[in-house]
Amino acid sequence: MKNKDRPHFRLPIVLSLISAVLAFVAAGCTQNIDDLRTQGIGEFRNHQYIQSMATLRRALELKPHDAQANYYMGLNYRVIAAEKFREDNIAAACRELDTAIIYFTNTIKTWPNYMEAVASKNEALEARGKYDAALKLAQRVAQNNRGVSDHYIYLGNEYRERGDYDNALRSYKTALAINPESAKAYAAMGKLYLEIGDRALALDSFRRAYELNPYESGVNDHLDTLEAQYKVQEVSLNTQSE
Repeated sequence: MKNKDRPHFRLPIVLSLISAVLAFVAAGCTQNIDDLRTQGIGEFRNHQYIQSMATLRRALELKPHDAQANYYMGLNYRVIAAEKFREDNIAAACRELDTAIIYFTNTIKTWPNYMEAVASKNEALEARGKYDAALKLAQRVAQNNRGVSDHYIYLGNEYRERGDYDNALRSYKTALAINPESAKAYAAMGKLYLEIGDRALALDSFRRAYELNPYESGVNDHLDTLEAQYKVQEVSLNTQSE
């Protein structure tokens, strides 16, 4: 074939075609961030922790500040830390917890009201023996979200666990000022009154929690126990009076 009979391809057109083909292939191979996140969360829930971490790491490469991807990555590291503790590998467990804390911190930066992330970070801090840091986190989150009653309930629980009952009660009352219909706040107050030995106030608090939400965690059990104790006490008093 003579040169004049050969087809002539212009270089820019050829390059454009190649680019289009490569873009099409890349688009077909790239997973969506939502799909990766869903896959990673599913793997975590199926106890496939290493697979979950690999998947979520790809998701975070696409979107580093994704709150849920960071949160579940932190959960994965926390599970591995627990395994290291069971193996008595304390140094490795602490390293895993420190990494978990970083991911939980990233989550809270993106989503300050993500209570599960706040709770998980606090648990990790306490597992590392950083109790003051855990309490300061709860205080900071409550102060930064003054219109959210659950944050003050969580802060109150942190105080209660440390035996700081007056600050705990103050936090629960702040939560009720924000949301007077919070069964969770009344249930938390009931637990506080039980711990300080005031069964009458505990019973009142649990009854109020039950009125607001009969399914609030632990309320039924506490009510049954307290009411049974009062019945025994009444029978005893009646017997003595006879």
